[in-house]
Amino acid sequence: MPDQVNPELDRVRAIYDKIAPTWDRRQGLVERVLMGQHMRASLASELRGDVLEVGTGTGPTLRLLADNTKITSFTGVDLSNGMLDVARDVARGAPFPLELRRMDSGRLDFSDATFDTVTTSLMLCTAPDPDLTLREMARVCKPGGRIVLLEHVRARNPLLIAMQKALTPLQVRMLGCHLDRPTDRLVHDLGFRVERESTRFFGVFRLIIARPPSEGALPQLAGRMGDR
Repeated sequence: MPDQVNPELDRVRAIYDKIAPTWDRRQGLVERVLMGQHMRASLASELRGDVLEVGTGTGPTLRLLADNTKITSFTGVDLSNGMLDVARDVARGAPFPLELRRMDSGRLDFSDATFDTVTTSLMLCTAPDPDLTLREMARVCKPGGRIVLLEHVRARNPLLIAMQKALTPLQVRMLGCHLDRPTDRLVHDLGFRVERESTRFFGVFRLIIARPPSEGALPQLAGRMGDR
């Protein structure tokens, strides 16, 4: 499925193609110090059946799946070929059938109800339309399947909110990353049935285990996400 013309999508793709070789070194500090590596390990332990990872990146989740015997197959998609090239090295020797494909998260090229588990981590902050991405994730997830999200979200603490707002313009310019997106609120507003939620770093990092909305239950939301 060819990408639609989207200047922001092209800009973000170019950024991550360029920084892919050094991304793990950059992101490692965030995961070790702020988020804590146990949160990604917890995400990895929740994956089962036919799995789709949206925003596979360089494969940080793949690195944790060697002993996960609950996975039947794994499909990873990412906007950036550069990131996927790194992930392909990580994926060698995976103990389950595995496919990595370049794809726009807002236009997933899969049939409805294809996967048992659909997951993403630290990606919805860069998606040009996170509402659409979550809708697509729900569409390709089987009824009763699992949606597993690990994201940074808008803080609750006023001081942290102010810091996020101050830093977001630079982050958007450098990485396409919106630090202050209320992604957890969007998940609830769209009707995802949240079963469990854990947090880290004053609630900024959130691991959300949910079921997709009931068929036909996805609402139309008014306004830009940052305004809600």
